Amino acid sequence: AVVTGTAVIAGGVVVLGGSDVDSTVTGPSETTLDTTSSPTQPPETPTSDPSPTAPPPTSESTPPPIDVGIATVPVYYVTETPAGMRLAREFRSVPTPAGPVVAAVETMLAEDPRDPEYQRLWEASTDVESVEVDDGIIEIDLSGSTDYTGAADDVARLAIQELVYTVTAALSSIGENGALPVQLLLDGEPIDNIWGNVDVSAPVGRAPQLEVRQLVQINNPGEGALVGRSFTVDGDAAVYEATVLWQILDDAGNEVQSGFTTAEACCEFSPFEFSVELEPGTYTVLVSESDPSGGAEGYPPMFDSRTFTVE
Repeated sequence: AVVTGTAVIAGGVVVLGGSDVDSTVTGPSETTLDTTSSPTQPPETPTSDPSPTAPPPTSESTPPPIDVGIATVPVYYVTETPAGMRLAREFRSVPTPAGPVVAAVETMLAEDPRDPEYQRLWEASTDVESVEVDDGIIEIDLSGSTDYTGAADDVARLAIQELVYTVTAALSSIGENGALPVQLLLDGEPIDNIWGNVDVSAPVGRAPQLEVRQLVQINNPGEGALVGRSFTVDGDAAVYEATVLWQILDDAGNEVQSGFTTAEACCEFSPFEFSVELEPGTYTVLVSESDPSGGAEGYPPMFDSRTFTVE
């Protein structure tokens, strides 16, 4: 069926740059860089005053600014699927003054996703102070507003998983253990409940991927990416018989190409990719599960899409 649609980490971890690898997904797709438009560049370091009359620096001088780097980090948001709301991921290139793990969580809390079909559940009024790994537990210290009372139970639980998946994937991306459970703190102190009624008194682990992630995920091209006439679409999928269907739609929604590819494994998250050659223009790539039953069994197929421009 054709589916249409348009820390610095304190404690025992030293944050370094690294490949963007989510330990829960194997294969080269997780090392893919974010191909969307360039992020805000870090401020330039001011040069010293060339004037010969400038006094030499003293111990009271203002310390030099922190060298802010850029890293590509995995960030989880949520999206509506035929099976309900699920987690969806973007790779984002962001400044990392406090390290890539804190930057990933900050992006999830405060930055809207680039894909218009995704959304964030947290508000910018919530901030992250630090992320530490200590004695086999990841501690995230939050500050600001955490008053999300009134959210439905399933949405509240998914919001916690949005945070857990983001921080564990970001840790994996720098070569640290991303399989650890997450303990939430508020202003440095343990909290029992958040989002109104979610018990977080004990460390929270990742929920099973097949239960909380959308089953088809595009990594590249990113939303709004500029690509050449020949390029590769890649992502992750956990689908029946490892079959991933794909379509290319023009800016009027007309199909210009279609086909299928095979993920590396059936029914568990594994990489897929396929190559496309297109004339210049704006297009949407849509990938989906196959549905041999024609909708007679279960829910309609899950899908993911990206809009991009060919030079």
